[in-house]
Amino acid sequence: MAWNYQRDESSSFKPIPEGAHRIRIAKAEMAKASTGKDMLVLEFDVSGYSSKIFHNIVFLPDRPEITNRKLTQFFKSFKDIPEGDFTVANYVGKVGACQVKHEEYNGNTNAKVKFFIAADKAANLAPWKEPEKKAESASAPASGDGFMNVSQSVMGEVPF
Repeated sequence: MAWNYQRDESSSFKPIPEGAHRIRIAKAEMAKASTGKDMLVLEFDVSGYSSKIFHNIVFLPDRPEITNRKLTQFFKSFKDIPEGDFTVANYVGKVGACQVKHEEYNGNTNAKVKFFIAADKAANLAPWKEPEKKAESASAPASGDGFMNVSQSVMGEVPF
């Protein structure tokens, strides 16, 4: 096979714009931080975007006022989660809102949660909008170049 390879480090990924956005909890779990402290690990879908935002709330026993302030902000935003409820399996699918900020890391711009927006203050945001899905392309038939489309595989599985 002949191919004229040219390195391409461009990315079609664009971070979620800074500002207020509705977010939906895609995943939630309790974990341990590298320091050994408990933390709440959250993954959010963002209204109208296919990108995700990741956020951790670390429980600081030596600074409970910081942890409680962050948790209060979280619970006020996600009104469908009872305040103080840490049954994280029930968090998935709940909708809240946050202010997004950008941070530079290793030359990349990443969208981060700056703070959660209380449900009453988020009332003026547009309602939740599912992200637009990319059109799925139909599989092209084998072109006689020696390659077989995965959908034509006899075993029905990718061979690697």
